[in-house]
Amino acid sequence: MKRKKLLALLLASAMAFGLAACGNGDTPPADGSGASSQPTSEEGTPEESSEEPSESSEADAEESTEGGSVAADGTFENKVIMGNTTDLTGDFRFPGWGTSSVGASDQDIGRLTIGYGTQEVAEDGNLVWNDTAVKSHTETENEDGTATYTVEINEGLTFSDGTPVTAKNYLATTLSFASPVSMEAGRPGTSGMAFVGYEEFHGYTGEEAEGTSKEFSGIRLLGDYSFSFTVSSDYYPYYFAYTYAAVDPAPLGLVLGEGVDILDDGNGVYLSENFYEKNGDSYVKAAEIEANRYDLTKYPFSGAYVVSDWDASTKQATMTINPAFKGNYEGQVPSIETIVYVKLTQETQLEMLTTGGTDILGGVTGGKDTTAALAVVDGENFTEVHYQRAGYGKIQFDCDFGPTMFQEVRQAVTYLLNRTEFCQTFTGGYGVVVDGPYSPDLAPWRAVQDEIELIDYSFSPETAKKVLEDGGWIYNSKGEAYEEGAEGVDAVRYKKLTADEANVLDGINKTYASVSNTDGVTYQTVEVNGEYYMPLAINWFGSSPNEVTDLISTTLANSSDLAAAGMVVRATTGDFDKLLGEIYREPTYGYNGTPTYGMYNLATGFSALTNLDTSYQWSHDPAWFTNSSNKLYDPYDIDFPYDLKADKLSYEEAVEASGDKLGMDYLSMAMVYNAATEDEFNQWYMGYVERWNELMPDIPLYSNFYYDVYNAKIENFQTSPFRGPAAALLYANVKGF
Repeated sequence: MKRKKLLALLLASAMAFGLAACGNGDTPPADGSGASSQPTSEEGTPEESSEEPSESSEADAEESTEGGSVAADGTFENKVIMGNTTDLTGDFRFPGWGTSSVGASDQDIGRLTIGYGTQEVAEDGNLVWNDTAVKSHTETENEDGTATYTVEINEGLTFSDGTPVTAKNYLATTLSFASPVSMEAGRPGTSGMAFVGYEEFHGYTGEEAEGTSKEFSGIRLLGDYSFSFTVSSDYYPYYFAYTYAAVDPAPLGLVLGEGVDILDDGNGVYLSENFYEKNGDSYVKAAEIEANRYDLTKYPFSGAYVVSDWDASTKQATMTINPAFKGNYEGQVPSIETIVYVKLTQETQLEMLTTGGTDILGGVTGGKDTTAALAVVDGENFTEVHYQRAGYGKIQFDCDFGPTMFQEVRQAVTYLLNRTEFCQTFTGGYGVVVDGPYSPDLAPWRAVQDEIELIDYSFSPETAKKVLEDGGWIYNSKGEAYEEGAEGVDAVRYKKLTADEANVLDGINKTYASVSNTDGVTYQTVEVNGEYYMPLAINWFGSSPNEVTDLISTTLANSSDLAAAGMVVRATTGDFDKLLGEIYREPTYGYNGTPTYGMYNLATGFSALTNLDTSYQWSHDPAWFTNSSNKLYDPYDIDFPYDLKADKLSYEEAVEASGDKLGMDYLSMAMVYNAATEDEFNQWYMGYVERWNELMPDIPLYSNFYYDVYNAKIENFQTSPFRGPAAALLYANVKGF
């Protein structure tokens, strides 16, 4: 069972890039892992980003050395220039290569050049079957608890070079990326892990060995245009189970190497022997597959556009229309002949728009930038479209050690931050405050928003003090009563720890101490008469340079209300990789082995409905520790744990059986493993959001509006929370064309 969430997370990662070809920013995994859960990587990393770098990278437009696109006679070229503040790297085939570090610009190129996925993200965030590619599909529940998805694709689909798209093309990536060969090429090797026979196929090295098999029994090649996936009972039933069949086609040589074939003798698909050929201890095809990752000329494309030119020195890509492309899930084909994608800078992007260096400023956000961009909108030369972001900027807490492991501390911080003013200041009025993990544009939230009951965390220092007192933060460093206004180490409140609280993470709370002590005062846990007292001093890591980090510093960390409440927030700043290293406790990102920080600021988003799946992210099982960036273990789950093998209770039954104390793990698991209908899913989702709102593992700071400001020569350009500028260009045209 422990593999089950890794898949759900992989599914989610499918969203990280996944679902991009599908109409949003993320293309369903061409690896057969499907799509699910919140935006995550194949390592289970939620889609998070540094506030400003992420905000502006999603938000920024493009600069170009081309200088506009108006011909001498006043007509327009059938060309659009767009871009982003993140660098293009040439990693367009499989952006991120199965890691959590996926560049926004590379993803945009993927959205434009990858097509014919069996499923794509619709404009409302739902993953839907792609009728352009899929002729028929069936789901069969088997007696052994497995489920088989059979897909027949339409004949007549071709890659950009005219090569037919067949069933083998839909299976190639899954097979390659489940193998030890692709692992040598840098892939995680987890593709297809939901399917029967994965472990045996994954372990096959080219030589027969006990417990391995060259055949992937859960994947069948049924004909030139049909195939099937059989999902293991470990991964079924599942509310988003249909997404297991979400795959993209790929040229065989691209992911398998030249000369490798896919075969099926009736017991499951397998790869020809040359795939496993070795030179010494290394797989010959591994180097070829790794090199193909960046090859843009040898193999054709399946999407609306092909990369016709890529200049690594200027970070500029040119894409031209793929005349062989028959359309997305709605049959939509492109009209714009050429798209030039360039590197932008936030400082110069508006000037580039007005001088013809770019035609689109995508996702402009923040007060100054939005106001300046809207100032050029006149309806004649430039126009705009806007929407509320499907996500939010946030403060995120580590919940397994230090002061932030306590619910009352997280709640108190929320009460001490005037989020309405924060949102107004940061967004310049172009944003709103949300109170939980939801997007107003996703159907489950719309279904429950009128009856859900959430705590009102309006700014209230007095409520913060009461919450802290009720939580036992009533002592000073001597174990005596806390007195407001005291100085030195007694300026903050202390809490007497229970034995269990003191001993978490091998006793880390016994030595907990504040860092970045610029005032010369170090707050640390003290032992008094054999009891441990922890100071209310939160170590915060913020990425820098970052406007949100700066604003948190002035409105929270250095506020008089925080000090008066008996709390201190100590700030450390650094780059975003270091922040991720601390959150995920990942040494390769700079983590030194000792948890230090309990608070971070970054952002999160929902690229599709499947991102609402957070199962396994709140598990008490240490095996799933890395799945939760918050590391929150709900005490309710101790008394009423979720059991995948037990009878599937309805929401009402579970509420009654638990005494109305359903924990985060139970709610998140039941939402996708107990719910069989949309109404049931929505009911579990409402309970999940309500419990999340009580525990406050994050503080949502703002959900900003994105403004896409563009040259009025572009017509029918309609973006949305689930259809960014790159995907929207498929529906757009240049005047006169």
